Amino acid sequence: MPQPKLTASEAGIEKAKIALIDKGWSREDLASCVVVEGKKQTTGISIQTVNSFFNCRGIKPQYFVAICKALGLNWQDITNPNATTRGPETGFFHENTSLQPVDSVKNPVSLVELDNSNHNNPFIPQHGKIDDRRFFFGREREMRRVFETLNSGSSVAIIGERAIGKSSLLQAIYRQAPTQLRHPRQPIYLDLHNVCDEDDFYGALCHEAGIETAKGYQLQRALASHRLLLLLDEVEKINWDGFTNQVRGQLRGLAEGSNAPLRLVVAAGTSLDTLFPDSQDKNMTSPFKGICIEEPLKQWDDEICHKFIASRLQADWLTPIDKPVNFTEDEIAGLIAESGGYPQKLMQLCYKTYDRYIN
Repeated sequence: MPQPKLTASEAGIEKAKIALIDKGWSREDLASCVVVEGKKQTTGISIQTVNSFFNCRGIKPQYFVAICKALGLNWQDITNPNATTRGPETGFFHENTSLQPVDSVKNPVSLVELDNSNHNNPFIPQHGKIDDRRFFFGREREMRRVFETLNSGSSVAIIGERAIGKSSLLQAIYRQAPTQLRHPRQPIYLDLHNVCDEDDFYGALCHEAGIETAKGYQLQRALASHRLLLLLDEVEKINWDGFTNQVRGQLRGLAEGSNAPLRLVVAAGTSLDTLFPDSQDKNMTSPFKGICIEEPLKQWDDEICHKFIASRLQADWLTPIDKPVNFTEDEIAGLIAESGGYPQKLMQLCYKTYDRYIN
């Protein structure tokens, strides 16, 4: 039987690209660092295999797992469960068909663990931002307040701890902007993890806006006829080396006024007054002071946690199984208590609990 192949999801590739940038590697560097475990452990794979991985083409499971491991990623968060193919075939495995283990794979993460019952586990994704509208949950109040603020003419700063759901909320705002904004604006999402320095930022902004790369007055002039909703993830990055007050000041200038070219939604881990106490020049105004109204993002309360678990267990996109899984009230109470109301932590704990029922 042809050996199954694994394919990365689009969201998984975004995570892989970020990990590659964080490590400062090229794809060639990655290819040389991958360690493949098998009958004989080897170091290094072909650049063609790495390119296939990043182009969402199927590759051998041992290579897929090894690439993810080299990048410091969990391969289960990167794979596309709906696009696992057998060799050259283009058909999909269905959810009720288990993959058979391949003898040549001796990695501790064997193909036995690719049993498709896990692909039917509703508690996904376990890491990273939620960019699929089916999986977004529990932030209706915050969404309503964000759009009320934007429609009043102000920009917004979403403030919250790591893994609290800021990036997922930004993605939801991006999706709903066309229908929720009273005055239409083109939404642009930029994850500053992917931006190296100030020049890179201007290049990314102008590319997404569909204009020639510019800065300063030339940028202001080019954007004069545009109305953009700029969503900036990991805005702390513009306080790092490689960024000056010039880019922060320009963002402020472009976002000021009722008919400004930009309206901002930025996500940060701390209050902007703390993050940007002032500009590099002490006599200048803090770049976002008076521009962004802060919206705190907090843990889910018990009621929302209960509703989340119930909604996932009853999700209409699940493949039907003979004995649907239901958690006990004691289990749910324990999951909520252990998670502390942090959505990502609750997701991971529920995933493991569901997996125990199935396996």
